[in-house]
Amino acid sequence: MGSPMSTEYPCLPLSFKHRFPFRLSVPSFIYPADYLTNVRRLGPFVDEIELLLLESQFESLPSAQEIESLAALALEMSISYNVHLPIDLDMGGIHPEARRCAIDRMTTILELVRPLNPTTHTLHLDYSREDQRPVTIAQWQECACEALAALLNQTAIPAQRISVETLDYPPEWFAPMVNRLDLSVCLDAGHIVRYGFDLPSVLALFGPQITICHLHGVDQGRDHLGLDRLAIQPRETLTRFLRGFKGSASLEVFSFERLQASLGCIKEMMDAEGRGDDDRS
Repeated sequence: MGSPMSTEYPCLPLSFKHRFPFRLSVPSFIYPADYLTNVRRLGPFVDEIELLLLESQFESLPSAQEIESLAALALEMSISYNVHLPIDLDMGGIHPEARRCAIDRMTTILELVRPLNPTTHTLHLDYSREDQRPVTIAQWQECACEALAALLNQTAIPAQRISVETLDYPPEWFAPMVNRLDLSVCLDAGHIVRYGFDLPSVLALFGPQITICHLHGVDQGRDHLGLDRLAIQPRETLTRFLRGFKGSASLEVFSFERLQASLGCIKEMMDAEGRGDDDRS
């Protein structure tokens, strides 16, 4: 994909490397450019890059040569990667052949990014069935669990390196799969707020199984806004959680302006927590 010269893109004014107890991550689509351009521009300022591999078609994925270049940039810039796996593959589909195709395609993509040694691979387990009776949910859980077990067997990736993301259905629906296979969890705080789930309850449900957080704002049913657009109460809950969090926290926004607002917000959140500690001492 062609892109304007990277020098035309605005630059972040301040480095946030090693500033927080967690790894601060930003997506690989802040600038309207390719993976390498985004990593070169963002790598000096953050701990980690969330590589967005949202479509499974070959033409949408980085090439093996690009992966090699991304690995070299990780060493040069002292960054790590987490990978957001494609969202167009249905691992819990009702048809066995479709699930088999999804497993094989996901295996290919996991092997593609293996040289990057991602800290985690974020996975969407969509629930696309209209029927929400317990028996249908249980069937979906069994199908997805079977597919994930096959994926882990084919790739030999440690189960804890797969993080199931909270989406638009109750997070407890995928809890049995996480526990059964020893998977991790991606807490998408924006999704939790947007779809009306209780953030403290989800944090308590998964606890140390949460290895990555997606942080973004929500307003009038729209998410992936700047973190400054997240309501005060969930923001305060996240601040308390992030204080002891050692995983990846990705500001999942997709423009420079929203990233700037989000960086200012998370700095304020964590600095305020520190001042609170001083006040109590």
